[in-house]
Amino acid sequence: MVIKSLKLKNFRNYDFLSIEFDHATNIFYGDNAQGKTNILEAVYLTGTTKSHRGTKDRDLIQFGNEESHIETVIEKDGIEFQVDMKKNSPKGIAINKIPIRKASELFGLVHLVFFSPEDLNIIKNGPAERRRFVDLELCQLNRLYVYNLAQYNKTVIQRNKLLKDIDYNTSLKETLPMWNEQLLKYGTELIIMRSEFIKELNPLIAEIHAGLSGGKETLSIAYEPNVSPENFREQLAKNQ
Repeated sequence: MVIKSLKLKNFRNYDFLSIEFDHATNIFYGDNAQGKTNILEAVYLTGTTKSHRGTKDRDLIQFGNEESHIETVIEKDGIEFQVDMKKNSPKGIAINKIPIRKASELFGLVHLVFFSPEDLNIIKNGPAERRRFVDLELCQLNRLYVYNLAQYNKTVIQRNKLLKDIDYNTSLKETLPMWNEQLLKYGTELIIMRSEFIKELNPLIAEIHAGLSGGKETLSIAYEPNVSPENFREQLAKNQ
C-alpha cells in the first residue's frame, strides 16, 4: 500500500494544501509550528478516523471556518482508492465518492505505523490507554475484531442504562440476563483475540529489542485482563 496524494482544505493551519507523494521515502522538514505534524495527523485520520493527539473534531477545523476536508488517494494491491473525510459535516466519510455508513468500514484500508510523543502515554497513563492502543492495532488487522468491539461497547452502554433504570422499574430486571449473555459473548471474544495478538507480537518485539540492546536485554509484554474467559461469568455474577 502507498499513499499517492493528500489534499487539505481548512484543516488546522492550512487554507489549502495539495501534495503528491513519491512512491519511496518522503521527508518533511522546516521550522517549528509550520504544519509538518498536521500533515501526518491528516494521514493518521484517514486510516483511523481519530487524531493521534486525542483532540476533538472542532479543533481540526481552521479557525473561522465551519468544516474541514481531507482527501487522500492510496494505491493498494494495484487498485486506487480515494478517501474523503469531512469534519463537522453530516456527510462524514466516503470511499471512492461513496459515503460509508460506519467509520469501522474504513479500518484496514490504510495501514499505518505512527510514532509520536503521545505514544509515551501508553506507558505513563492507565490501562485504558493501553487497551486503546491494542484496539487500534487490531481494528486495522481484523474486521471481526472491529465487529466484536462495536457490539461489546453497545452492550455495555445498554446494560449500564438498564441497571440505572431498574431502580425505577424493577420489572426490567428480567431482561438483565439477556444483556449479561451478550456481554459475556463479545467480551470473551475480545479477551481471546487480544491475548492472541500479544502472543504474535512478542517474538517480533523481542528480536527488535535484542538488536537495539546488543543482545544484553530481553523484552516481553503480557496481557493481564482482570477476568479470564474461564471465570468471566463467575466474576460478572459476583459483581452484580
